[in-house]
Amino acid sequence: MLNLGFSEIFLIMAVALVVIGPDRLPEVLRFLGRQYGRLTRASNELRRAFMLEAERSDIEKRADALRKRREEARKRIAAQRERAKLAAEQGNGERPSIAPVGRTDSPFGHTPQHPEEHTVAPPAGPAHPEKPAAAEKPAAAEESE
Repeated sequence: MLNLGFSEIFLIMAVALVVIGPDRLPEVLRFLGRQYGRLTRASNELRRAFMLEAERSDIEKRADALRKRREEARKRIAAQRERAKLAAEQGNGERPSIAPVGRTDSPFGHTPQHPEEHTVAPPAGPAHPEKPAAAEKPAAAEESE
């Protein structure tokens, strides 16, 4: 902090002893210690207040951004509901187009518009490996006949 070595502290104490005197020196040192303690506490309290204020303003910014996103999402949902309602009233049998709202589930960068695009074709081959082996024996028997 002040980078005082032993020799500098010794010199300051010697001057203080001569100027203040040996009778009042302990009293003055106690007073200076209390004042230094008060100063450090006030400094820490001020630092803490600045940190809390900075954190509070950061939280307010995040809350405002979240409120804005929530309102935008509500507007998009309301618009999609309105489009779906109009499409249902028209009764043309087509599904209403729904724009992607959030992140995509597809690695190809698009969100499927219909549930059919989510389906996965069943794997080729038998569902149970034990049953085809039993089914192949009668088929082989039929070929030999």
